[in-house]
Amino acid sequence: MISDPFDSGPTGAFKTLCRTYPDDTVFKGSDGFRSLWGPIFYRGRANGTARLLVVGQDPAQTEAVTRRILSGQAGRRVQGFVEKLGYTKRYLMINAFLYGISNQSQALPHLHDPEIEAYRNQWFEAAFAPGRIEAVVTFGTPAFDAWTAFTATPAGQAVLPTITFHKALHPTADKPGGPISRKDLLDNWNIALQSLHAGIQDPDVATPLVPYGADFTPDELPEIPSRDLPFGIPAWMRSTDFWATMAATPGNQRANVTIEVP
Repeated sequence: MISDPFDSGPTGAFKTLCRTYPDDTVFKGSDGFRSLWGPIFYRGRANGTARLLVVGQDPAQTEAVTRRILSGQAGRRVQGFVEKLGYTKRYLMINAFLYGISNQSQALPHLHDPEIEAYRNQWFEAAFAPGRIEAVVTFGTPAFDAWTAFTATPAGQAVLPTITFHKALHPTADKPGGPISRKDLLDNWNIALQSLHAGIQDPDVATPLVPYGADFTPDELPEIPSRDLPFGIPAWMRSTDFWATMAATPGNQRANVTIEVP
């Protein structure tokens, strides 16, 4: 008998935000967003219990299938990061963009469009409303810019004195052939871990901080917990990478996702 706990869904203000959201006319789906796959809202505890807030960039093909953000390679790397801080359950992950990006040069200029920013800020406000968030980490420049825009608002100014914050590189910044190496990424993450760990008062598990070495170890790439995903997501989707690929179609949308069971 399988008894994996799955995510029962958002509650309160989070549930309202998932019911009423900007559509692809707001996100200008023809100008760089994969609106065909719909909005993908969060991962973690959208019920007011979160102690750590993680901000990412946008969902990709894996997330289009699982319906939760940061659930592919980037997600497993981030999962290992938050678990190093002692957060095994009470975290909430949201993205700068509600829809996947198909063309960054066309999508990123919309980060501060009024309707996009206003809706995103409602997620920030809902996350902080219970008064439990003690740490915030952003992964990548769009995530940092989204957070910075929120902290310029009265609601954001109010929470700044109550939290520990650090900006980290995007979890897949070490792309082959790019300017950022695996060592660069992990060195950056070690600095982020040290900064955040010092300000954490109430983790799920009190644990000594173990920095990254020269590369990710298997233990630093844990599976995505079933409690973070909708009912029935198979275990192999949580524990493997690159099982979903998305092929380009004419125009700006990427419509076809190919799934290969490992």
